[in-house]
Amino acid sequence: MSLLVPARRDDPEWLDSKEKTARDVEDTLRDIAWVNRRLGGTRALLRGIDPFLETAPRGSTVEILDVGTGGGELAAAMVEQGRIRGRRVRVTAVDRDPVAAALAAREAPEGVRIVRADASSLPFPRQSFDLVTASLFLHHFPHPEAAALLLAFRRLARRAVVINELRRHRLPWAFIALAARATGRSPIFVHDAALSVLRGFTEAELRDLARDAGAPEASLERSFPFRLVLALPADGRGA
Repeated sequence: MSLLVPARRDDPEWLDSKEKTARDVEDTLRDIAWVNRRLGGTRALLRGIDPFLETAPRGSTVEILDVGTGGGELAAAMVEQGRIRGRRVRVTAVDRDPVAAALAAREAPEGVRIVRADASSLPFPRQSFDLVTASLFLHHFPHPEAAALLLAFRRLARRAVVINELRRHRLPWAFIALAARATGRSPIFVHDAALSVLRGFTEAELRDLARDAGAPEASLERSFPFRLVLALPADGRGA
């Protein structure tokens, strides 16, 4: 690794620990939503799903599974993006954390359904959704588990899996560490935001994940300033 791209870290994030309150979780999820709005996370995901919305037949409903939805703001953004593109979008938003699922359910607009479930045992049959999305989710897992999750997501999708992740680099690490403190973000977010960047990916690492999930032909794009959007084809082997 270069000086600007450190080795990937595997330190646990505080949001994943049991030592947190419901208020801690809600505050942190609202801070993550702030980052998505202000620092390109929402834009990256919408760019990733746009090609599939635009090629969906007029009058059809695009069914999307959003894994690790957190507070659900990206699920809502995808429904709105469908409206802008003249397509109906319906999102099933999944999170295993009861506080996150409850927050997402309270704020979910029409078109978003919240399901509490673990990503490792999702309660849906093969090819249940046109798209499966996951944002800021895969970096919580070591490579073998992340590849297994991607393969499971590909089996649930009819068209594609779209992954929105952090590009590991010292510039976003330094920026978010300073910005989180300067803007008075929650303690968990202050700790986890910078660590998440160091647990993020290089382009080569995401390509390796796609290959190990059986999709070496996956496409990968950078999204300003430091997001990576990986699009993998569905598994396509039927139910």
